[in-house]
Amino acid sequence: MIANCPNCAMSLSFEDDRLPTEPFNVMCPRCRQSVTIMPPPKEEPKLPGTAQKMEAVATGTHTIKSADPLQTLAELLVANLKQKETTADVNPLTRRRILVCVDDAQLREKLRAALDPKYYQLFSSNTAPEAIEAFLESRIEIIILGPSFDAPNQGSAAVMQYVNNLTPQVRRRTYVILLSSQLRTMDTYLAFANGVNLTLHPDDISSAQAVFERSLRDFNELYRPYNTAAGANPF
Repeated sequence: MIANCPNCAMSLSFEDDRLPTEPFNVMCPRCRQSVTIMPPPKEEPKLPGTAQKMEAVATGTHTIKSADPLQTLAELLVANLKQKETTADVNPLTRRRILVCVDDAQLREKLRAALDPKYYQLFSSNTAPEAIEAFLESRIEIIILGPSFDAPNQGSAAVMQYVNNLTPQVRRRTYVILLSSQLRTMDTYLAFANGVNLTLHPDDISSAQAVFERSLRDFNELYRPYNTAAGANPF
């Protein structure tokens, strides 16, 4: 696979058989900028001779009559998965809990519109003490923080000070997103410099869910060796 650095156009080559299935970041050896690599989708293995029949089962146009036990099992599994997709609901308790610490009401509404309520539950606070209380009471996992939040009381700094004083175990399970017009979206260097997990520009709020999920995949990949050694679940 060949990819180009978007900053200096240098060609980066990778061996196809060593590419992971998920997107990953590398550093351009010429300009030292982080480059996100999107591996091509890999074909999923299929049981020989069952692809067409399994597709027919999934679409409801095939009756299971196969005498082959392995093929029959495959068809039953596909039919069962199809039924679950149409009947299962997302458990509200599994929704990610997000605390929005942003002064601008319009930005808060844009965030609410951009995040699917089926998967995300939003809370908001107007002051740093309210934010810390909500963090504790609602078991917040994600904090979206604006630099001007509760400006008279330096609320943004107070929230970050509280987050930085969390135990390492709790801090690793708290994802902080800095929403600022002074930062580029997914700028890893400035995210590290500001002690947060992700930067988001207001112009990209409409894509906030996709940006967060992409960033979270990179985060889980980074901590995969640690999680494996500690027996911990991904974020």
